[in-house]
Amino acid sequence: MKKILITIFLILLYQSSLKAESISSLEIEGMSIGDSALNFFSEKDIIKNSKNYYKDKTFTPVQNDLYPFFKEYDAVDFNFRTGDKKYIIQNLNGILYFDNDVENCYKKMDSITKDIDQSLNYIKKSVKQVFKHRGDVTGKSKFTQTKFDLTDGYVLIICYDYSKEFNNQDHLSVSIDTLEMFEWLMNDAY
Repeated sequence: MKKILITIFLILLYQSSLKAESISSLEIEGMSIGDSALNFFSEKDIIKNSKNYYKDKTFTPVQNDLYPFFKEYDAVDFNFRTGDKKYIIQNLNGILYFDNDVENCYKKMDSITKDIDQSLNYIKKSVKQVFKHRGDVTGKSKFTQTKFDLTDGYVLIICYDYSKEFNNQDHLSVSIDTLEMFEWLMNDAY
């Protein structure tokens, strides 16, 4: 009987600790918004993996594929404020690749959405929506998205289904964005 009570207590403790209140309490591969990327990557790797695809240079994107310490995701991407020598993480994206297997991407998306729905204190959850990918001029690429609004940011779960013409890899992204980062990505980045 004592073991059962201890087990129930531990389950309740674990469940209550999962109810995240803030985006800074969420993690992807041990990283959180506000952490220095230098705690996880060398400066040389950050610079080498930095990309230059934003029109507005306020933030710098970094793409990190297949690092040995990644356990859940194939890649972890983030942005830091351009010029920040501490490389403070402003947003995080956990990426899972689904080569020509978008149906399994949707299944994983539903599973993650359900987990987040049960473990996150959010203000609003947007229903799953499908959008055309604005980067594909053929109009054939699309992405399916569910968004959770928090007081200090957003969590987005997205499956990307690329056309053959666009020649990109289907993948799932779990993204954690500050309010500022989300607004910038929507309005100024491109």
